[in-house]
Amino acid sequence: MKKLILSLIAILSITHAQSFRFKRPVKDNIQTNGSYLYGEPRYGNTALAHLGIDIAARYDTVFAAAPGVITFVGYNPNDTVGGYEPGGGGNYITQRATWDGKNVYMLHMHLQKPLVTSGTTVVQGQPIAISGNTGNSTGAHLHFEIRMNTATYATPGSRRNAELWAGMTGMGAIYGRVPNAPNSTRVDISPDPKPRPPYTTYGYSLTYNFNDPYVGSDDIYNENYGIGDVKPGTYTITALGGTYTRIVTVGPGQVVSADPPTDIEEENLPSEFTLYQNYPNPFNPSTVISFNLVEQSVVNATVYDVMGREIVTLISSEIPAGKHSVTFDASNLPSGIYLLRLIAGKNQNIIKMTLNK
Repeated sequence: MKKLILSLIAILSITHAQSFRFKRPVKDNIQTNGSYLYGEPRYGNTALAHLGIDIAARYDTVFAAAPGVITFVGYNPNDTVGGYEPGGGGNYITQRATWDGKNVYMLHMHLQKPLVTSGTTVVQGQPIAISGNTGNSTGAHLHFEIRMNTATYATPGSRRNAELWAGMTGMGAIYGRVPNAPNSTRVDISPDPKPRPPYTTYGYSLTYNFNDPYVGSDDIYNENYGIGDVKPGTYTITALGGTYTRIVTVGPGQVVSADPPTDIEEENLPSEFTLYQNYPNPFNPSTVISFNLVEQSVVNATVYDVMGREIVTLISSEIPAGKHSVTFDASNLPSGIYLLRLIAGKNQNIIKMTLNK
């Protein structure tokens, strides 16, 4: 499959940070299986997603991550009635807390045994359950979810990435937004950010799957990826073949943005719509197409062969005003002449590109 890259290259060094809002619901010597699990497609269906994080707590104590009230306890060792979900969360507890004047609901699933009852007022750090292997679980662990404003499952946009709300003592987190990223785009970070122990492995993260209506970006962060339990240090984050690149510095307990808001001065914006000739040209096997937008526009960039047959769509999204570029990789195409047609609002242009293998 052709490798198509879309994004504006940027390298930033970040120092400003938020802090964690809650405490971790398990001891610091227990690893989380990775923020890449939040929004990860599951069951072979991209319209479904894993809506929380999994923590490798095997029959360990689960603590209240914030002060609040236990609103639901589903516990039935006979698997017949009550809140037990044999095909879902198993024994689970829902707790209501508050943050910034809003109700926040935390769900703790696959429990071996709850230690509290519904209606109990709890303090931060209070034991509330023993983790386990109940419900649809492939092994003993804690499935932990954060939902904003509601505890109801079918509420669009209610989920939040729990690793951006709580982390190991002395660790931090990174969040960002890969522009125009397809669902479940791989996000790499170097060097490896995880503390060892307790972590044994860590591969990469994924952008959140917005085919699932229940997965939401954070109210403050507006991210589409997050990396939790990050050791203090400086890291390089890459995605989309390196066209998305960020350099991020994280301190203890900091939740750091890789993409802080920036104000583009009006005089630096392009004065007219321009589609530049691709470079290099002729090319083999990839080439970069650059263009300027005077205002935010819905952009479509499509490659055709000389017979007018559509080869691939490189861009089909709304893009802000400014200077942009996209890479066309023709590794799987034969030598020849190709046409790139770019439409941006009422503007359009065509360039001729020569692939010479």
